[in-house]
Amino acid sequence: MEESLKSMSIDYLNLLINGQAFSDVTFSVEGHLVHAHRCILAARSIFFRNFFCGDGDADAPPSLLNPHSPRSPPARGAVIRVSSVGYEVFLLLLQFLYSGQVSIQLQKHEPRPNCGDHGCWHTHCTAAVDLALDTLAAARSFGIDQLAFLTQVQLISFS
Repeated sequence: MEESLKSMSIDYLNLLINGQAFSDVTFSVEGHLVHAHRCILAARSIFFRNFFCGDGDADAPPSLLNPHSPRSPPARGAVIRVSSVGYEVFLLLLQFLYSGQVSIQLQKHEPRPNCGDHGCWHTHCTAAVDLALDTLAAARSFGIDQLAFLTQVQLISFS
């Protein structure tokens, strides 16, 4: 049974990684387009279920600027602007929704504006803590309690 769930998790994550394959929603985050699947997001997140099915201001442009404001569902084909979280955090959030797993780690040796050590592996530095804190805030904003818990565990391991 565990192997079957792991395989399903990998299959769903591959849907996200492969971009437009069967996608029916597109997000714009910090100038990057992210293709996703409404049914997966809605099944895994009350926020997205309400976002895609909710009611509110029909004239408002599709946006995730304020995750707690009521609005009308975005039209099919509309690009939804995400300005409440950064690109890296949004991908981590989606990674968790698709697979049930997340690795809150920065890319090793990738230069970070808040990490002065160019040889840093970003496991306990300020940049890694900032990413975890941003992920925790996003998980809480989007009502993804399991991700918030996993992020808190990650933060505890930094001490």
